[in-house]
Amino acid sequence: MKRTIALMALVAALGATPLALTTDDAHAAGKKATKLCKHKTAAGKIKTWRCGADQPCCSAEWINYYTCGSKTLGCL
Repeated sequence: MKRTIALMALVAALGATPLALTTDDAHAAGKKATKLCKHKTAAGKIKTWRCGADQPCCSAEWINYYTCGSKTLGCL
């Protein structure tokens, strides 16, 4: 019983650690590594999504598919 409680306390402590280590600098660096992708549909709506800075923005309107491509394969 004591082992179970100790293990649960350890898991809870380790689970909270990444939240405490996250800073505004890390969030700012993450936003710089992404780009905003936009595509205007035939209906006039604008679809918006985020991709990595080195990934292409891919859209296939006829199947309603908007995603990020691969650096090596592009949009498949």
